[in-house]
Amino acid sequence: MGFQVTIANTGATIDCAADQTVLRAAIGAGVDYPYTCATGNCAACISELRAGEVSMLPYGDNALSAAQAAEGKVLACRARPLSDVEVVWLGRGRR
Repeated sequence: MGFQVTIANTGATIDCAADQTVLRAAIGAGVDYPYTCATGNCAACISELRAGEVSMLPYGDNALSAAQAAEGKVLACRARPLSDVEVVWLGRGRR
């Protein structure tokens, strides 16, 4: 089962498989989402989760602080949707 991911920066709504991260789904759909490492260590894909719920794969301690996570920030490269979600990227990685 998959979910819909709306990327507020572009207005795009894309499909995301249950085993896919937001970043991989975006790249696969041709969305120019900023990232650098894609492994949860650089924070270039840091995003605000505006709606919905995600599970986070493991990531580096310096990429996303507990305070940022409590504020609703996620790393798109580590976030797997558990419902339809809306995100807006905040990072400035390569695009």
